[in-house]
Amino acid sequence: MTDRSVAARRAALLLASSTIIAPLAALAQQVGDVATPPGATVPPTDTPSSGQVGEIIVTATRKAQSLSRVPASVVAKTSAELDAQGVRSIADIAQITPGVSFGQTAVLYGTGQTTIAIRGVDSSSGIPTTGVYIDDTPVQTRVGVSPSLSNPYPQVFDLERVEVLRGPQGTLFGSGSVGGALRFIMPKPSYDTVSMYDRAEVATTKNGAESYEGGVAVGAPIITDKIGFRASGWMRHDGGYIDRLDRTTKQVTQKDINSSNTVSARLAVGAKPTETLTITPSIFYQYQDIADGSRFEVAQSDLSRGDQRLSLNTKPESHSDRFYLPALKVELSLGGATLVSDTSYFHRTTRTQSDDATLSLSLFGNIVGTIPAEFANYAPGTASNTKQTAFTQELRLQNDNANARFNWIIGAFYQRSFVRDQYAGSDPQLLDVVNYSQRQAGDPEYASLADAYGVDLYQGRYSVFQRNTHRDRQAAVYAQADYEIVPRVKLTLGGRYTIANYKFEGFTAGPLYTTAGHTDSLGVTSRTFTPRAGVSFQADRNNLFYVSAAKGVRGPGISPPVGLTCAADAAAIGFDPLASQTLKPDSIWSYEAGAKNRLFGGKLAVDASAYHIDWNNVQTLFSLPTCSIYAALNLGKAKIDGFDLSLAAKPIPALTLGASVAYTNARYTTAIPGPGGTTIRRAGEPFAVAPWSLQLNAELVEPVGSVDGYARADYSYSSHNNTPIDTNSPLVDPALPRPPATSQIDLRAGGRFKAGKADIDLSVFVNNVTDSQPILGLYHDSPISTWYRAGSFRPRTIGLTLTARQ
Repeated sequence: MTDRSVAARRAALLLASSTIIAPLAALAQQVGDVATPPGATVPPTDTPSSGQVGEIIVTATRKAQSLSRVPASVVAKTSAELDAQGVRSIADIAQITPGVSFGQTAVLYGTGQTTIAIRGVDSSSGIPTTGVYIDDTPVQTRVGVSPSLSNPYPQVFDLERVEVLRGPQGTLFGSGSVGGALRFIMPKPSYDTVSMYDRAEVATTKNGAESYEGGVAVGAPIITDKIGFRASGWMRHDGGYIDRLDRTTKQVTQKDINSSNTVSARLAVGAKPTETLTITPSIFYQYQDIADGSRFEVAQSDLSRGDQRLSLNTKPESHSDRFYLPALKVELSLGGATLVSDTSYFHRTTRTQSDDATLSLSLFGNIVGTIPAEFANYAPGTASNTKQTAFTQELRLQNDNANARFNWIIGAFYQRSFVRDQYAGSDPQLLDVVNYSQRQAGDPEYASLADAYGVDLYQGRYSVFQRNTHRDRQAAVYAQADYEIVPRVKLTLGGRYTIANYKFEGFTAGPLYTTAGHTDSLGVTSRTFTPRAGVSFQADRNNLFYVSAAKGVRGPGISPPVGLTCAADAAAIGFDPLASQTLKPDSIWSYEAGAKNRLFGGKLAVDASAYHIDWNNVQTLFSLPTCSIYAALNLGKAKIDGFDLSLAAKPIPALTLGASVAYTNARYTTAIPGPGGTTIRRAGEPFAVAPWSLQLNAELVEPVGSVDGYARADYSYSSHNNTPIDTNSPLVDPALPRPPATSQIDLRAGGRFKAGKADIDLSVFVNNVTDSQPILGLYHDSPISTWYRAGSFRPRTIGLTLTARQ
């Protein structure tokens, strides 16, 4: 929606309804995603008092533990912490978590894919490097060129907590987690109390439209201590802030084009038919509709005023993403051990539309700078759609007594997944574009596209048509054990053996790939073992020190042929443009040392880790510089060194301070040779990741009568990599500099008070206080194109949030 008055009325109704139901709200039950069976011993949690910070129960090792007792680098945020920082999406999570980067890649079609990386381990091809989990279900998907082919992410409402696991998680979480894992943990059903969580928000963005949201979550027993449920429903509208201009007159024709709407719903029912058995079926549904992309035209925008505009596109670059996830969890206590079964089926469809006018004009017509009058209404576009399904079954058996000298977990995992991705570039006027270039060069016009490229439009319409299917079957067994070899010193050993079978079928046609129709069918099977070893020293209840080594392996993949248009690029790099390329599995060894310290009676929490990563056979997706088609290859080795440090302090009861910093030095270490003694990519070339990232926050609470008034500030910063770009490499576009340094300040002030039994929080916030507008994801369609697009932060946004818990 772009009608501001309608948006404002809806927002007012949402806020009013939330105000009515707020007094009925009840505090969401704070339990882990791993149940504690009858008779089991819960590890000491050292639950913090009002003067302690830094403690939260997590299940990063598949067992409930205090964060300070987990010998690994883990960032965890509760629902209340996420609300305090205004977190609403995966992008917000990345912003407040140093060492995690999230953004869009500059791909050919549509709004571009989303990518996420932990500790710089990032690749935009094949199996993702970061595992994405909803409870115990991995939902990440293979990624590639198509903009519809990227990971799903649940929006942030009614979460118990979010866990970010840094470093390879190959033993307990599998092959999609070579860089780390992101876990969205949902609340469990309520068996003995009624609980509710409500949130409503209204906001307005500078030079943009209003945003609003509302949601309710309820948990209650149906039969006390026997049957309970948790249900939630939520919707959010994010108003747009980019204006569309007429291509010729540059006058505004449509305001605030990049709005989005999201709806999610969840139901979980828990049953305890016996004292030893718990059965929890659940279903989660989410739908997101993005009206248009968030890329603006650099030449037509005034970022000093936060005014982002776009005249190049006449066709909306829309995107829709719908998924549902039914799951069944069964927990059986066996007396000293618990057997857990997780069964799920994930079903997702996405659709993306792009406007390819400037892409086609530059690639096929050598047209740059100004769109000729005869192409004023030229609007070729690519329609992309993807279907993703995955059946997952996991069984694990683990001991119950976390305080035992010997702790263990064994498991078996099976997943069968299917991805079908199709994108079709419709360009009926392509011959006119090609002949325009011929006339400008003084050459004769072509009678048909077949005379120029050897083939005509596929089905008389498509300049490019590609349909790929990916079938993965993965079976694995794993085990991990902790043994206290001497008092307070534990040895950890674990391993996972995986058999992964991958089958690829692809069909490609059209002038862009210079083929009337080409079919590929390839298959590959890999067998890998991913070990983990570590030693931890619990010096006392407040100080933990550890060292660890872990391996992660990502499965094999396929890169489709790029066609004769890319023959020169392929020759320079050294591969066959007409053949599919098999990508070998790439692997990571990570070595880490860290400490977790709780000092001054729990008033200061310090979590620190340093690491070194060796990455072999790096699967790399890159744009071929001349033909601008994407290809994937195994390109050498890489190393990553860095550290993570977080501090949380409560020097006085009224003041909470936090600081997190991450340093990442990620670079390729092998030069890739090219023909004629050239170097395709030099050793030392850095990854596209900020070397430094920082997050600071502070919150001050001051009672005013029965209200606890508070004010908080959050600051985030990412540095610029000043390594000069290698202009001699065919993989580098010299017109695109490395990303700039960025910073953002968010402020929030409000009051917390009781309304009956409910805890109410009413606050006003200002996000991006300084209206920072860095140029991010800068790209153009081809090396000769002078049309530049980019993304940036959302302009300054002011709003009001109401939450209720009890």
